[in-house]
Amino acid sequence: MNIYTDPMLNVANAATYLDIPQSTLAQWKRSAVIHSVDDTRRGWPTLPFVAVVEAYVLRQLRDLGFTRRHIEEAADGARRWFHDDYGLARPGIGHDDGVEIFIEAGGELFRAQDHQQAIRETVSGFHECIEWSGQDPKRLRLARFGNVYLDPRFGWGRPSVAPSNAPISAIIGLWYAGEPLDVIAHEYDMTVEDVDALVRAWSQANDRAAA
Repeated sequence: MNIYTDPMLNVANAATYLDIPQSTLAQWKRSAVIHSVDDTRRGWPTLPFVAVVEAYVLRQLRDLGFTRRHIEEAADGARRWFHDDYGLARPGIGHDDGVEIFIEAGGELFRAQDHQQAIRETVSGFHECIEWSGQDPKRLRLARFGNVYLDPRFGWGRPSVAPSNAPISAIIGLWYAGEPLDVIAHEYDMTVEDVDALVRAWSQANDRAAA
């Protein structure tokens, strides 16, 4: 799968996985704050993996209180600094507790809008959940669901539980079918507590995505 050009998720699924309203994600797509490809049929995937990573970064900034204007300015600033349309998905991206978004270059940190130098100690990165291979995002942890990852190398990027790589769609499917939590846990070598936390987080994310 080409992480830049192959569509992986539609807006509805990505919104659930990222625990964000569909309307917000759709707006980011319409305004080209995140990348997308043309859909071949209504409801089909339009977001490549890199767009999901971009949306994850923006979602974190949104949680920190960034306004829509700040998010759009920061995205534009990061892309201009890197001279790279995919600057939001690069390893040098970070933030300083909701004040600004920063990018790393040449061992220093600069504010995305105006390149003002920042104090490294105040910046927390996104490296806890995004894994890179060189400059390319490789895997994204969906921390709200526990040890769940989106990895475009496996199963067309459908989220799965590490280390078994069990697809969460199968786990949620059994739960919707009425299977007891202990049965699901045994089937996928998980604890009952982990299954319970996963299905609760999934149900809450579905509700928020539809809001």
